[in-house]
Amino acid sequence: MGWIEIGVGVAGTLAGLAAMAVLVVRERRAKQRFRILAELAAVSDAGGSLEDTLDSICEILVPEIADFCMIDVFADGDVRRAAVDVAPGPHSGVRESLLERKPSIPDRMVAGNGSSSLEPRFYERMSEADLRQLAHDEKDLDFLRGLRVRSAITVALNARGRVTGALTMAVAWSGRRYRRDDAHFAWILSGRVALALDNCGLFADLERAERVRAEIGETLQRGLLPPPLPHIPGWSIAAMYQPAGAENEVGGDFYDAFRVPGGWMLAIGDVTGRGAEAASITAVARYTLRTAVALTSDPQLALATLNRALLTRTDPALCSLVALALSEDPDQPLRLAVAGHPPPLLVDGEKVGEVTAAGPVLGAFADASWEVEHCSVEPGQQLVIVTDGITEALGREGRFGEERLRAELSGAGDPALVMRRLEAALNAFTEGKHDDDVAILALARGTGDASMSASLVSPEVAVSGQGMGGLDV
Repeated sequence: MGWIEIGVGVAGTLAGLAAMAVLVVRERRAKQRFRILAELAAVSDAGGSLEDTLDSICEILVPEIADFCMIDVFADGDVRRAAVDVAPGPHSGVRESLLERKPSIPDRMVAGNGSSSLEPRFYERMSEADLRQLAHDEKDLDFLRGLRVRSAITVALNARGRVTGALTMAVAWSGRRYRRDDAHFAWILSGRVALALDNCGLFADLERAERVRAEIGETLQRGLLPPPLPHIPGWSIAAMYQPAGAENEVGGDFYDAFRVPGGWMLAIGDVTGRGAEAASITAVARYTLRTAVALTSDPQLALATLNRALLTRTDPALCSLVALALSEDPDQPLRLAVAGHPPPLLVDGEKVGEVTAAGPVLGAFADASWEVEHCSVEPGQQLVIVTDGITEALGREGRFGEERLRAELSGAGDPALVMRRLEAALNAFTEGKHDDDVAILALARGTGDASMSASLVSPEVAVSGQGMGGLDV
């Protein structure tokens, strides 16, 4: 074999090795880029704040494919620098200077109109003329010169047809240089970054909307907190309201007491839903009932009026309710109507029994009707009405139940004692973790200074009436 043949063989071998080296480099670059895209997707799906998301994106890109990286966001024609990351290098204070520097983003990108706004800006070999084009003034030009940028790419961030910002990557002190395929990869990156930016914007919008909704609901609910009970001559009355959970001011349960022609009306009820939904139905129930009773003093007609009001709503709105009418003459029997609510209980010493059966729930049937019963509460007796938040409460032993309720009421001497007993029993049974609202209303005959009214709205106490003495509820 001659020297010519040997030379050809060596050249062929070297060419093969060079080709293999190129393939290895390309494979490594492809793996690196796929890994970067996967990391960006994970950041986008994490749903963090806008600031944290953009900082994380810059940290992924630096120093993997850039010596420094900047993300700018657009809003109403203005450009704001949102994130910067800088790889370790010979310069100090570069990150701070880049953060403070006014962005040099092409006007066409900021305008976001047409296909030209999406064209990348690519400096394969940064020149003095390029730096002058980017600089805002001589001082800024000196700063850009000091960076010794070799290549730079700026791509628009376009998501859902809207340009929301720009991503800029540059290489300088690492000695690298961007090529056309790097500019193409930057364009691919821009889609992932834009999606992350868009997700953050959507998340922020939803968060703001939820915060506004919560504020509206809280305002509405606070306006529906049970009022202090009025002093009603000849009667001793106590009430308690306790919403489920520390974050709730008002739930679906309520009670009310107000003056009507010829006497007073007491009501206790429970509506469907939670939060603002329950508050809106509660408002309809309370104020429709107040208006109807003020005009007619008839519990039966008041329930029919409320039933029609609930049926006109577009959302499901059910209400269970007990309405009691007290005459100005305390010797007269009270009148009561029950709509889908646990029946009132008459406590007579150790005996506890139901006063009447329940009629249909309000808001369910257009042709529903309710009977008005007369009930006498003799001295030494008391009438107690609770919402199902007590009987349906769950604990280690199962449901609180009707039997346990009656056992706690047995022997209770007055309405204030009923409140203390039931509250203590419920908290002990559920270990303070009951998941439904609770409302209780109790009344008994009182005479002279013994007549009183007390209401407990957890966690605040409101008391009114005569002869309260040392009452602590």
